[in-house]
Amino acid sequence: MTPARSKKASIRDEALSQLSATALILSLLSVAPRQVVPAQALVAAGRLFEMTERSIRVALNRLDAEAKVRKLSRGLYGFAEGAEGVRREVTNWIEAEDRVVEWSGAWIAAYTGDVSRTDRKRLRRHEGALRLRGFRPLRQDLWIRPDNLRGGVQAVAADLIALGLAKDSIVFIASSFSAAEDPVTRTLWDSASLLERYSRLIEELRLSEKRASALSIDQAMVETLSIGRYVIRHILLDPLLPKALLATDDRYRLIEQMRQYDRLGQRLWQAFLARYVSNERTPDVGSTRHAPRRRGIR
Repeated sequence: MTPARSKKASIRDEALSQLSATALILSLLSVAPRQVVPAQALVAAGRLFEMTERSIRVALNRLDAEAKVRKLSRGLYGFAEGAEGVRREVTNWIEAEDRVVEWSGAWIAAYTGDVSRTDRKRLRRHEGALRLRGFRPLRQDLWIRPDNLRGGVQAVAADLIALGLAKDSIVFIASSFSAAEDPVTRTLWDSASLLERYSRLIEELRLSEKRASALSIDQAMVETLSIGRYVIRHILLDPLLPKALLATDDRYRLIEQMRQYDRLGQRLWQAFLARYVSNERTPDVGSTRHAPRRRGIR
């Protein structure tokens, strides 16, 4: 008997399965007034996703230990001082297209041959930083991406280091490659998969927005946060290739569609949080008090 072929998981199923307690907490902090949330609101939100109170509190303790979140007063949490990188990643998707500039044909390269391989955790963070900013390995220890991001090599190098690039790396400009290498550079990114993903995510956002009107408030909150975060993650991981390497119209459309969807999710979740935050006296939260209101569900 031929075994039945497993059905491909839907985006809704994937989105829900990938949402952790940690991600939920960061998501709610990003949309809360003054970026402050009572623990009881986090626990109540967790129940909507079938997360236990214990799992929420364990995640809070972990985020506190990682200096991403801090306890402001009894039962009240906010972003930790110095967690600007976490806040920035929450909202980077909104400005993704604004970071792209005209491509001259030059490349930003990172040589990593002197990076230690003994600390596997640090090495994963190092390579994760490169991939997060769209770099791909051309040869062993040589990673490249198009030089089409605002600020050029200096801004990209500083960004990579903040994300965890090993300091033994050398980041530089490669103006061109030989006739033998140049065709290879243009195949490092799977353009067909990127285009298919844009189309699939745009369609899912449209369908989800239509579905939301027929769902209960709780169901719509679960759907918009999980799917919104899933799409934002793909936008954040996008290599932001230039038009010479990829037709970029659908990337722009995806970000615009996500902006519209984000407004729906924010309305739902801010109304939910208002039931808890309005009864709390928020203390002076230092640098958080002066931070601009953040958008986006992550």
